[in-house]
Amino acid sequence: MTMTRGTFTKSALTTAALVGTGTTTKATDVDVIVIGAGAAGLASTDALIKNGHTVQCIEAANRIGGRVFTDTVTFGVPMDCGAHWLHNRSLNPFVNIGKKLDLKLYQAPSKMRVMVKGRDATDADEIEFFSEAKRINRGMAKAARKRQDASAASIIGPENPWSLTASAHIGSLSMARDMADVSVTDWYSAEEGVDWFCAQGFGTLLAAHHAKTPVTLGTRAKSIDASTDSVIVKTNKGTLRAKAVIVTVSQGILASGKLAIKPKIDTQIRQAIGGITMGSYNHITLQFAHGTIDAKPDSWIAYQLTERKNGGPKGGGILANISESNLCYVEVGGGFGKSLEAKGEATMIDFGLAELTALFGTDIRKGYIKGSATRWGKNANVLGAYSGALPGMAATRQHLRMSIAGRIFLAGEATSFSEQATVSGAHKEGLRAAETVCELLG
Repeated sequence: MTMTRGTFTKSALTTAALVGTGTTTKATDVDVIVIGAGAAGLASTDALIKNGHTVQCIEAANRIGGRVFTDTVTFGVPMDCGAHWLHNRSLNPFVNIGKKLDLKLYQAPSKMRVMVKGRDATDADEIEFFSEAKRINRGMAKAARKRQDASAASIIGPENPWSLTASAHIGSLSMARDMADVSVTDWYSAEEGVDWFCAQGFGTLLAAHHAKTPVTLGTRAKSIDASTDSVIVKTNKGTLRAKAVIVTVSQGILASGKLAIKPKIDTQIRQAIGGITMGSYNHITLQFAHGTIDAKPDSWIAYQLTERKNGGPKGGGILANISESNLCYVEVGGGFGKSLEAKGEATMIDFGLAELTALFGTDIRKGYIKGSATRWGKNANVLGAYSGALPGMAATRQHLRMSIAGRIFLAGEATSFSEQATVSGAHKEGLRAAETVCELLG
């Protein structure tokens, strides 16, 4: 039976060498201040400049890209620390952008590999797994079509030996949250299609595309005040003034209160910030000698999960031999992944190596070189992986597009209605916000 990563989405009924830092600008009064140099902020900055506006894009980190960053130092080969999949090729502009940059872009393999207790699954195992995922997906889609914004957990019903694994691939490994925290409406609204990869890394692609985008690095916005004639942005390096501000920080930062905003944010926007929350999703990256892991390049591996911990399935999914680099991701998300993240990188690496050993045998430890793990929930500039709506809150996502005092505008993957949690969605939302500001300024 042919199974893909897309099996666990609604369509299945039927997841620093060329890293770039941008150029820098001096702090000055400008037409527009863009806060954040991730995909949305970079897109906004370029679009505003092309429309003749003066812009200052500020970024708290000492690099551009946000959650789209390729590390080429740790393992000596590209490793995406955040976004890796170029989702939905038909809607995703970065495939063509990458090709124009002469990067190696290719379609992700279509078949999922399923394993059980150290062996490949039988046809009967695969049929049971796929059927369970399909049953849950159908229930979620039915509820969404009836405009019942229920939790995905309420749809599952009686479970079988593959229910937990199916739930992991629908919830924590796709939505970065356990099924109890997944809004079926939010899940159903997401566009889907064929996924692609960039061999040099998605972060490399984004950085190369925006190599000439002017950005002031190491500049953290502390507050925004639109209650005066100018919009005043206070940073760790001084005060900036502009006619309008585009805010592209994550939902995690908005919810944390680390960025103070005046005048008081509208009730509907505050409700959306509370209802569209950051999930947990991390890569545990393990490097092996060539030939150690018996897997084809870019194999997406599901293995049977049998335990719950911290509200969700204990375990993850595996992306093996990434772009023939001998790197493997052990992906963890949701409540279990968040609890693992809290224990630190060393514990995460130990867990990932143990999972691969259980699947491929103890001999793989002879070929193990080293590992690393991301901890996006602990990253002070992000505080989470990507956004998702809590049950009953999907409709509030639209309120994130409302302006604050007519001069502050939010943009990012969280403001996208159909490409949320994707780089493509963030990019397009950055362009949308820029267009809105251009109309405002004339």
